[in-house]
Amino acid sequence: MFPYVYRFGQPIFDRLFYNRYRRAAIAFATGRLLMVGLGPGTDLKFVPPAVTSVAAVEPVAAFRRMASRLARRHGVAVDIVDGTGESIPFPDNSFDSVHIGLVLCSVDDVAATLGEIRRVLVPGGRLVVLEHVRGEGAMGRFQDVVAKPWSWLASGCHPNRRTIDAIAAAGFDTSGLRSIPRTLVPPPCTPHLQGIATSVEP
Repeated sequence: MFPYVYRFGQPIFDRLFYNRYRRAAIAFATGRLLMVGLGPGTDLKFVPPAVTSVAAVEPVAAFRRMASRLARRHGVAVDIVDGTGESIPFPDNSFDSVHIGLVLCSVDDVAATLGEIRRVLVPGGRLVVLEHVRGEGAMGRFQDVVAKPWSWLASGCHPNRRTIDAIAAAGFDTSGLRSIPRTLVPPPCTPHLQGIATSVEP
């Protein structure tokens, strides 16, 4: 049921909170773009002109159908395939940019997902990021306390992941990422990380 609950609640949530952040994040995408964890396709509405082609990976069939319909309505040509972040079904060096929008909170294996993203990116390619992450101080401690029940309620979303550390550990330069400590998005899904991380040569 989660895809349908999310699909009908998400447009209201996006209008109230997220569309501005989605638009600002994906503006960094260029060239051949892969979108990992496409969901119902909301970010397709904001793909910038600098993008020359769009592919997407989404493991949930209901979301793939929703995203395909949205893409047709908005005139976006996108190749949406069944797959997970931990096993991206594209060859090495296939993309100039990879977009993750509120995805790393819910993948089973963050390190494996980032490793796959780095594999399919060209050297020096862009990881385009909008993620909610673990906060500091009292917020972080609160997220730690509610992480398990929240994950059960929100289809595997983990609000206390240290995402910038994981991105750096996967071999990306994170200097283009910035923290947004205060947003209108309610806890536990705040603060946010936004911007680009660049694949670094080994």
